[in-house]
Amino acid sequence: MLLAMGCYVLNDVFVKLAAQSLPAGQILAVRGAFATLFILAIARGTRGSWRTALRPLVGARCGLEVTTALASVVALSLAPLATVSTLMMTAPLMIAATAMALRWEPWRGGRLLAATAGFGGVLLVIQPAARPDVPAAGLACALLCAASLAARDLVTRRIPATIPSSTIAVATTLAVCLAGLLLGLVERWTALTRYELGMLAAAAGCAALGNYALIVACRGVDLSVVTPFRYSLIVWALLLGYAVWGDLPRPQAAVGVLLIVAAGAFTVWTARRP
Repeated sequence: MLLAMGCYVLNDVFVKLAAQSLPAGQILAVRGAFATLFILAIARGTRGSWRTALRPLVGARCGLEVTTALASVVALSLAPLATVSTLMMTAPLMIAATAMALRWEPWRGGRLLAATAGFGGVLLVIQPAARPDVPAAGLACALLCAASLAARDLVTRRIPATIPSSTIAVATTLAVCLAGLLLGLVERWTALTRYELGMLAAAAGCAALGNYALIVACRGVDLSVVTPFRYSLIVWALLLGYAVWGDLPRPQAAVGVLLIVAAGAFTVWTARRP
């Protein structure tokens, strides 16, 4: 999980740099083409039938991966890296709130309070009245990405262990690439420079390795065991956001980050209690 989070932040950095001059569909298609090659290289020699990629649960994960990828690219093109990364980390809170709302888990006052505090932290991070420079669409896409991430991880856990992780990774990577190509029908693509090609190739390598590591981390284990390590993503996003763009969170946003992390950690801790 630590490896996956580090790869995802680096992927976001490269995508944000490329998004300054390229449309979302072109980014998804080109990065997806590179990522497919990387995944196939990683999966070379893996046993198992590729027909298992046609299973409904694998298809559902592919759809959620497309939503996640598209929402993240749009969010990164409009909002600061640390803001997007922090909002994405509300996914565990969304899982807890949804599970209680649907009565998959019993109502617990502590977890409900933690979820409320976490979503209060979201408001502090967003600061709608104090951040006119950040389009609302960017923040909305970051939250949509978080919701897709939560659903994606739940679906991944339900996929039978007989289906190789490499098969799932290849299927989802191809799905994102095809989605990008379809978006090309309504977008105006431009010729890639060496710089843009390098950014997308680097992003693809990070995304491919991150997806594979995440699939391995989430399969056959209690998500509450690996979820705490997700929050390392916020630290790396803050550091890289400052190093590359000079972004620093405002005091209110810093408090919001702490609330989200604390609420997520508490939710995970209560989930592991009998």
